[in-house]
Amino acid sequence: MPEVVDPPLTELGRQQAAGLQNRAVDLSPSLIVVSPLSRATKTALIAFEHVVGEVPIIAHEDTREKIGVHTCDMRHSVREAKVEYPTVDYSLLQSDVDDLWSADKRESSQGVSDRAYSFMEWLRTRPEEEVVVASHSGWLLTLFNTVLTCDCEDLKTWFATGEMRSVLISYSDISE
Repeated sequence: MPEVVDPPLTELGRQQAAGLQNRAVDLSPSLIVVSPLSRATKTALIAFEHVVGEVPIIAHEDTREKIGVHTCDMRHSVREAKVEYPTVDYSLLQSDVDDLWSADKRESSQGVSDRAYSFMEWLRTRPEEEVVVASHSGWLLTLFNTVLTCDCEDLKTWFATGEMRSVLISYSDISE
């Protein structure tokens, strides 16, 4: 529906997120990073409700779905998002409005890959060791197939809606 900007998580999505709680409660993240799109943010807040208010939750533009043309992938303003999700830190977003979204141009696959790489560079600078990333299946597929070198081929497959996977990431310099 072209009139729906950044739609909320559906009832089915809320049920799927609640279904993640049994696994999530066994995890002890010290940081949660969310796509600023409502459906990913709400999924994280439901699934990890046991740590909401105890660990930082940061919205990061680089973890967004492919940007452009589809209004469902246009985010709300930061001002609106802060009202809806007051426990989320939106300070990394450069603009109140979604300057990245375009009505007539869809982001390239290379653009998504570049954002995923940029995100991993940012994540490398963080001190936290256990991090939750709530994003979108297309972005995650790009991350695991173009940015990361995976020992497990299963990580390179499509993420189902409401799916959670745990991975261990290590960084190495290119010269190594």
